[in-house]
Amino acid sequence: MSDAKPYPIQLRFRTLYSLLRVVVFLAGCLPRRFCLLIGRGVGHLAFALMKSRAQVALENLTLVYGEGLTAAQKRKLASGNFAHLGAVFFESFHYLAHTRRLSRYLTVRGEEHLKRALAQGKGAVLFSAHLGNFLLMTVAVGWLANSKFIFRDPGDKDVSEIYRWIRERGHSPVIADNPRHRCAYYANAHLRAGGVLGVLIDQVENGGVYVDFMGHKAGSTVGAAKLALISGAPLLPMHCVRKPDSTLEAIFGPEYVIP
Repeated sequence: MSDAKPYPIQLRFRTLYSLLRVVVFLAGCLPRRFCLLIGRGVGHLAFALMKSRAQVALENLTLVYGEGLTAAQKRKLASGNFAHLGAVFFESFHYLAHTRRLSRYLTVRGEEHLKRALAQGKGAVLFSAHLGNFLLMTVAVGWLANSKFIFRDPGDKDVSEIYRWIRERGHSPVIADNPRHRCAYYANAHLRAGGVLGVLIDQVENGGVYVDFMGHKAGSTVGAAKLALISGAPLLPMHCVRKPDSTLEAIFGPEYVIP
């Protein structure tokens, strides 16, 4: 029996894929600073249109600042966060068109921490968050070592295939988080081979570790710590920041010793 997708799904995939190729091509025709401006504009527009998501951002800012900020200031901060995410994606589209130019605007600091960890011969587990341009940060890790990042595989198969194409074109290999047993197998195999395994930590709705955060119980994933404990690989923090001149810096921290 053929495993081919039904024709409507094929057509949908080809449409999405073709649209992405057009966006990457157009982003590649523009200077990077224009892509950042366009991305920020799209982000501000998304904040105005995505009412429910915008409200979540505003409520979170209220948890952080309380009445210390006016409603207008909170809206400005929230809209700025949407603009930042828009810039991240359009900057990444520009990178996909010009992968060899990344070193012009992304630098790495603290690589001695990674080298020291890898010298132990057990690979290394990196944990980070969605800060700066976290998409391009994963590419920077690949400059220094054989790296793979665990990512949440979208339930939509067409979107998943497109996401894989982006990662392959961007020289950022990944391991899908589902099914879990397969993810664990490939992750441990990669660490045993001396590779670097990256995890972008995020909140979780079920499971994980719950702590008091802004007066609420907030769940956080324990995957990176578990992988480090099981494999014996050193656990290192990493994050990415955008500087005032819009360049990026990926920063490795020293090994975090799990109690």
